[in-house]
Amino acid sequence: MLWYKAWLETRSRFLISLLGIVALPCYLVFDQNADAQPQTPVNWYYHALDNGHRLIVVMWLAAAILLMMGGVLREKATGTISFTLALPVSRMRLMLVRILSGFSQALVLMVIPWCAMYLVSIATGRATSLSQALFHLVLLGAGGLVFFSIAVLISSVVEGEYTAPVVTFGLLFADIAGLGQSRYHSFSTWNFMIGNEYFNRSTQLLVGIPWLHVTANVAVAVLITTAAIKAIQRREF
Repeated sequence: MLWYKAWLETRSRFLISLLGIVALPCYLVFDQNADAQPQTPVNWYYHALDNGHRLIVVMWLAAAILLMMGGVLREKATGTISFTLALPVSRMRLMLVRILSGFSQALVLMVIPWCAMYLVSIATGRATSLSQALFHLVLLGAGGLVFFSIAVLISSVVEGEYTAPVVTFGLLFADIAGLGQSRYHSFSTWNFMIGNEYFNRSTQLLVGIPWLHVTANVAVAVLITTAAIKAIQRREF
């Protein structure tokens, strides 16, 4: 029942997001590859794939943040929290179902658009490296977990359906415009997801997956998510 409830709350946002994240990056790669000539070097096609990845990052972040808005505090604001808390389940299970439901949807929004874009790239160009696609997905997944967990935490401490995503988008902008443009840019989650530091500019090919950075991002996401669960457990309703 909890899983079905979580699906009903997010299905429209998920389906609309999936359609957009699949269509636009695929069209971008198709359009850029259409301008290539027989003598065009292979790095052109990888550059088009990288541009598609950047578009997926932007759209995925927006979708993930919007997917996680609402939750238990939203139900408190709308007056339906008494029904949810009356269910014979713990608050931890309520949170875990919501988080895992949102995570599974976010994973689909990550993998399916990238696979579709990669197939378009193969069909219309020469960017056929599977390791390149996996590398982009690792960056998107590990970095995206941080913003996903931040969205969960804020929706667990701030009431109002739209307040939490507004605050999360504000933190994202601060990362892009502030940390990402400073001398501490290597700590920017946005820069990590885009992958600016991990590509050879002459070929657009990867230079190695930064596993240490990946592990650090996953660890931060786990800590933030744990804090969100604790916040709901200790809150008075």
